[in-house]
Amino acid sequence: MMFKSFKNYHLIIPLIIYSCSNGQEKKNFENVVILESIVLPKVINETSGLEILNEVFITHNDSGGEPSLYFFNINGEIINSIKLEEESFWEIYNNDWEDVTADEDYIFIADTGNNFGYRDNLNIIKVKTNDFSVDGKIDIAYKDQEIFVPRPKHKYDAEALFLIEDKIAVLSKDRSNLFTDLYLIDKESNSKQVLESKITYDVNSLITGSDFNKELGLLALVSYNSKGSQYLILFEDFNLESLSDMKFKKFQIPLEKAQVEAIKIIDNKTFWITSEDEGIGSPYMYKIEIE
Repeated sequence: MMFKSFKNYHLIIPLIIYSCSNGQEKKNFENVVILESIVLPKVINETSGLEILNEVFITHNDSGGEPSLYFFNINGEIINSIKLEEESFWEIYNNDWEDVTADEDYIFIADTGNNFGYRDNLNIIKVKTNDFSVDGKIDIAYKDQEIFVPRPKHKYDAEALFLIEDKIAVLSKDRSNLFTDLYLIDKESNSKQVLESKITYDVNSLITGSDFNKELGLLALVSYNSKGSQYLILFEDFNLESLSDMKFKKFQIPLEKAQVEAIKIIDNKTFWITSEDEGIGSPYMYKIEIE
């Protein structure tokens, strides 16, 4: 089956960038361009994470989907899928998979979606890259969470993770005040870890995905707001030693009827992003560039 791919080289929209840290904000004008749009198959209608391994894209669906990883090529064609099997000590479910990242040894899947704040089974799934077998789960809990009843606004949801140094970093999706908290997890451990916020950033949106490029020192996030606007947020020279000094730039992505859920850095100006099917008929992967 063939999937449609098309390019839009002239979609340039003036956008406001916000650069802020510790409550300070500066406004400038820049452009963002959608370079390419690739239709993805409906089997990944709720694509929620994005990784690249051996030049192949990896994604997964979010809550309620099969506990499977899907592999697709640059044309959006599925070339493989692997359902994660239960091991003797771990039962594998897709409670609410929200992001994926990888190093040479492991793929890490964030089963951390928590829309209404009542989950007590949040975890990171570890999958070996050599044979895609499950090698454990890291159970996590928020140190300051005391209430586990459903409610619409809270700060105990997380839809973004990335690797930095020897840690898994998780960023929260905070519906109560539109901040994001950064949490750090020991990636070598399979023991339960209690998370305490390392820093809070006033991103004024809901974070849905992230990627970090060590060579570029670049942290890239995607997010949205209640009006349906989609954003790209960039932290340059990002490191764990200077979290309180970090500043970011925020770009509006010129997409309508979309919800961007994942991002992968190509270089310091170019990115892959994926969007769920939000009533437009299919999920998409876009190549975007800032100018």
